[in-house]
Amino acid sequence: MSQIEFIYDKAKQREFCLIEIQGSLETDRAGGLRGQQQFGQIERLADGKVQMLIGVHRVPGSVVPLKKPLAVLVKQPADESDSAIYGIEAIIKEKFMFKMRPDVILQQELAKLP
Repeated sequence: MSQIEFIYDKAKQREFCLIEIQGSLETDRAGGLRGQQQFGQIERLADGKVQMLIGVHRVPGSVVPLKKPLAVLVKQPADESDSAIYGIEAIIKEKFMFKMRPDVILQQELAKLP
């Protein structure tokens, strides 16, 4: 009989979140966003909200707690037995929801030019 073992080390846990957007993200790269580590920047604001900056676009958003937390699992190298071992990389408890259309922040960028 095969077994599944989960290893949870709170000291090694990283902070993850889900990102929910309306629409899609597009890129000029041939492979799209696959394998790309960074496509923009997300900031938490003082009022508890978030904003996403992608190039000259800013998208306001909100933080929404998940009804049930999600675990991010990473499969560990297996030994000779029938068991599978998964390490719990993170526990996701909230998502960043971006429902609005992006604002262009080009005016602010132009003001920085000499």
